Amino acid sequence: MTSFHRILGVIIVALFVVIMVWSIALRLLRRAETPTSLLATQHWTENLLILQTVSGVVLLLLGRRVVGMPLAWLHYLYGSIFPLIAVVAGRIAGLRRERYPYVGLAWGAFVAFALTLRGMQTACGESLAELARCVGL
Repeated sequence: MTSFHRILGVIIVALFVVIMVWSIALRLLRRAETPTSLLATQHWTENLLILQTVSGVVLLLLGRRVVGMPLAWLHYLYGSIFPLIAVVAGRIAGLRRERYPYVGLAWGAFVAFALTLRGMQTACGESLAELARCVGL
């Protein structure tokens, strides 16, 4: 389960980057409409984030804890609650915008990307080398 949780975390971080870059490209191209495929990617990323949160809760209930970091409890906030809030806020911001609604998705994805990456870093270690080793790069 731990490797599933780790791999899913990497996938989620990558998908947030895809959403962010895709939205920036749409803005640079001055596209007025949000492609359905971008909304689908956002939707499935949200679903994976919920699955990741549930798998993390299961690991916590099984007695698995984040160890090695002085502020390891931040892993639970950075890895689930804060990104979920960012995604929902980005979705709401996108719905409230009449022009370029994907800009809200881009901001939500950016904040959620940073937070989920920080969540991984609180579990794996502070340095980039520790993070890369942890995720298998």
